[in-house]
Amino acid sequence: MHGSPHRAYPLTPRFRSWWWLVLAAAVAVLTLIAGLIAKSYGRTTPEIGVDVALSHGRNGALTGLSQDINVGIGPVGAVILLVAICLLLLILRRRLWPAVAFGLIVSVGWLSTEIGKIMVGRLRPPVDLVHSLAPETGSDSFPSGHTAFAVALVWAFVVVVGRTQTQKAAMLAAGVIFVALVAFSRLYLGVHYLSDVIGSVFISSAAILALLTLWTNLLMPRKTAAAEPGALTAAPD
Repeated sequence: MHGSPHRAYPLTPRFRSWWWLVLAAAVAVLTLIAGLIAKSYGRTTPEIGVDVALSHGRNGALTGLSQDINVGIGPVGAVILLVAICLLLLILRRRLWPAVAFGLIVSVGWLSTEIGKIMVGRLRPPVDLVHSLAPETGSDSFPSGHTAFAVALVWAFVVVVGRTQTQKAAMLAAGVIFVALVAFSRLYLGVHYLSDVIGSVFISSAAILALLTLWTNLLMPRKTAAAEPGALTAAPD
């Protein structure tokens, strides 16, 4: 665990091919196009039916949970959570790179949604139809920032924190449930459409995939070469 520096941040050698970067770009572009198409339907979009149906079956437990998620991984809560996890990683691993890698992955995946929000400019679901419990009136519906943060958090845990394939698989399984819960909460509160939360999964993942490709091909070789000349592949823990 405390061997050569490159062992402290073996993000993954799987993304060595530059074709991953092409795939990431293609996914991002197609997702943005899908967002523009969804936006074109306006208030009459068939998607509104999901929000309306959920608004008719609300209960105290789900409402409380959804509102907690809304605040807990909102702009302020997400920053606090991310900083806390990075500091904990720094203390536990006693190395800077795991904390840096974790923070970078989450930040890139989360903030990538701002590109979609600006380029698509989709209005939030109409409050009068969905009876939103956390009223949003801006043109930043697509994609969902909360869901993107959840997706990025899962990526970071799997790539940086998970040490064995079993751990990574367990984190991924738990992460899928977590992302689904966050996505559901956004629809339940009436602040996003279904395509908003689905789009955030692809936008966030595409941004992180691009980051990992660049990290693997540009940053990791330099670090490993500085530690052990000629050693360009991160060794497993």
